[in-house]
Amino acid sequence: MAPMLTIAIPVYNVSQYVEKCIRSCYNQDVPVSDYEIVIVNDGSKDNSLQICEKLQKEFPSLKIITQKNKGLSGARNTGLVHAQGEYIWFVDSDDWIEENCLGEIFSLLRLHKSDIFWLGHDVIVNNNSYRKFIPTKIDNPISGEEMFTNHLNNLFYIWKFIYRTDFLIENELKFFEGILYEDLEFTPRALLKAKTCFTIPNAFYNYLIRQGSIASLNNIKDKSINDRLAIIDGLSELQKDKSVSKIYSNKLREIILESYITTIKMSSRGKLKLPPLAFRIIKRIKDEQYLISSNKMAFYIMKANLNIYHRFYKNAYALASKIRRYA
Repeated sequence: MAPMLTIAIPVYNVSQYVEKCIRSCYNQDVPVSDYEIVIVNDGSKDNSLQICEKLQKEFPSLKIITQKNKGLSGARNTGLVHAQGEYIWFVDSDDWIEENCLGEIFSLLRLHKSDIFWLGHDVIVNNNSYRKFIPTKIDNPISGEEMFTNHLNNLFYIWKFIYRTDFLIENELKFFEGILYEDLEFTPRALLKAKTCFTIPNAFYNYLIRQGSIASLNNIKDKSINDRLAIIDGLSELQKDKSVSKIYSNKLREIILESYITTIKMSSRGKLKLPPLAFRIIKRIKDEQYLISSNKMAFYIMKANLNIYHRFYKNAYALASKIRRYA
């Protein structure tokens, strides 16, 4: 009999964190036979693999797959290929899940048998809870488009979703390999296909903010900006697709604009030069007369002269850095 859930954990150079993550997945209130944990060692160069193999002796059901480095998206795709569970949850190896949360999660999976479940999380900074995000309870199934439009609050993190495995396979939903910020690219596509969605209104996932993570403000590189812009460009094409509803298209337009503004500011903070794609996207936005509900002033300045906007924030971030240094 197939397990109820696969917990797929991509592992790459996380020796400080991976044991806590794996142990949290076993410290649960359901039989180990009801779920599986699949580790995808994505070519780790530290002793992450050795830590996983040591834990495998303690937890014989732990599955370990080793591959050449393909990045987070490639590791998740491998986890999906090897998943035997009816549902799959992609848990990042530097995070952890709450003790004894699977009992409640399994009850909801069995009750609703939905394409997608969306759960709450706790943001952890310096070993302390910084902020909890708990979804509103949904009593009746909603479509993926409604979930995307009215519930996500731009929280697209892959680990917030538990997917029905066959839903991903049948809709050929794979992660785009070789890019950063793949959550922003994958989540809108997945929700567009989902017919039924529910929330799990508890903060069962602990999201660790650590130095050196992709999201870190000190880790902004040209690739970060280029990948975000490429994703935004792709979302623009999806937004214009005639098959999407007007409400979904309008929400996606809002996300495109907010993500674009954030990306330009990231480039300024990282003291990076704007690539040509940044100018092509703003030209398209001007040509199509996009509307934006927030950050109106920023948007209008960018439309008038993107270089001036970028330079202003680059100087502002540099000044703020000097003030902090000498304070």
